[in-house]
Amino acid sequence: MLLWLLAQTIEDYQKKLEEINKLIAENQRKLEELQKEEKNVLFEIATLTKKIELYNQKLDLLKNQIQNLSDEIYILNKRKQAIFEDIQRTKEKLTKAARLLYKLPKNNMLELLLRTGSFYQSYRIEISLMSILKYYKTLADELREKQRELEITEQELNKKIKLLEISFKDQESTLSELQKLKNQRQAYLDRIRANKIQKQAYLNELEKSKQRLENIIAGLSKKKEAIKKSSNISLLIPANGHIINDFGYIYDNVYGTRIKNSGIDIKAPRNSPVRAAESGEVVYVGFIEGYGNIIILEHSGFYTIYSQVIGISVKKGDKVIKGQQIAKVGDDPLHFELRIGKEAVDPKPYFTSQF
Repeated sequence: MLLWLLAQTIEDYQKKLEEINKLIAENQRKLEELQKEEKNVLFEIATLTKKIELYNQKLDLLKNQIQNLSDEIYILNKRKQAIFEDIQRTKEKLTKAARLLYKLPKNNMLELLLRTGSFYQSYRIEISLMSILKYYKTLADELREKQRELEITEQELNKKIKLLEISFKDQESTLSELQKLKNQRQAYLDRIRANKIQKQAYLNELEKSKQRLENIIAGLSKKKEAIKKSSNISLLIPANGHIINDFGYIYDNVYGTRIKNSGIDIKAPRNSPVRAAESGEVVYVGFIEGYGNIIILEHSGFYTIYSQVIGISVKKGDKVIKGQQIAKVGDDPLHFELRIGKEAVDPKPYFTSQF
């Protein structure tokens, strides 16, 4: 397991920095695409909202039209009822007039004269009854004609109401589809925004990693240039355990491939001490997600690195002496590296004393 922070050389750090910059550019591009898509979806939702408002206005208008026609039909029915009553009264009057006319003698003018006392008066009575009878008949016909006209008008109004009701249902159906589509686009917008938050969070982490890496590169660049391997290096084995992975290429069971191990991995009991392999100064203490806690010590021309540790008891700038406890072994094996200048080397030949 190799952490990018513990790459062999500054050039390796630079390569990793380039990879991070590519990731940042890629995620920035994806974030911009999401922002563009968000803008498009917002425009769609705004358009749908406007359409929904217009359809609601149409439905209100149709409701008013239907109500107005219903009111007209109500008034028309009132008029029909009044005409019906007028017809009934006219029929009654017509019946009475007919009965009176019927009671007049038809062939015996003498009898009519005897009853009225005057031929002229008798004639006038007959003519008046016939006029009244004709008037009521004409009136009844006119009322029936008005009644028929009102019935026709009512039928036309009912047809209009049915057409409006059909249109109302169609508009309601369209409105329902628009609302459904708006809800779908809103759900999609929510997913876009959630994705944006995730992308932005990841981008922020990349920026932090980039800054951290740049700081380490800047710090290491200020150190002394690489020196040749020194036979004077004498290291203490940092943990009391056994080496399970040697320096060099090892087989990674997780990824099923060979990877280069820039140090060694020591299996030791949890919470057992991790000690400084040599006296020196703490130049880095930190945590990288997925790789655990890391301590880097600077010595006279070389560095020692300790990762996957817990219970760190030193901080940057502390001076430590050989054998001093600086941390504890965690659940994972202790990863230990020796750097001579820019080069990561096998630390085992330099172990001169046991834990």
